[in-house]
Amino acid sequence: MHITVKVLNGQECTLAVSPSSQVSELKELVNTLMSIPIADQKLLYRGRTLGDDKALKEYEIVDGARLTLVVKKSSRDSPSPVTTSQPVPAPLAPVWEKLHLFLRRHFRERDADLVLAEFRKNFEMGLSRLSLDDIDRFAATKIRQQAAAS
Repeated sequence: MHITVKVLNGQECTLAVSPSSQVSELKELVNTLMSIPIADQKLLYRGRTLGDDKALKEYEIVDGARLTLVVKKSSRDSPSPVTTSQPVPAPLAPVWEKLHLFLRRHFRERDADLVLAEFRKNFEMGLSRLSLDDIDRFAATKIRQQAAAS
């Protein structure tokens, strides 16, 4: 059977596995194809975390299923403290570019870069702590607000 593993950042791959394959074997395939360390992988199916020692059929995973892969931050990837010599990564996404332009109106160039780098670090850290339930609640709230406004 073929299943699709989708990383929250948009990257995905399709894997050929058998229903009796263990989740740990699936993680090894993902590591091979996407270079994501096994220790940093958390696989979800229908909102449930998959245990490494269980077979795919125990979760009723069928041909064509889509699994979500959450990549945990490993200790070696933890952000380093912002220093005065740390440049703002280029190119910036449009939202970061607009924020950088705003900050440059209120700070010196070097200080604007430092503030932006610290803001991005805090934003990414907060985003990485969101669970799928948090994202679902946020999306449901925004959809209700949009429906009420129209």
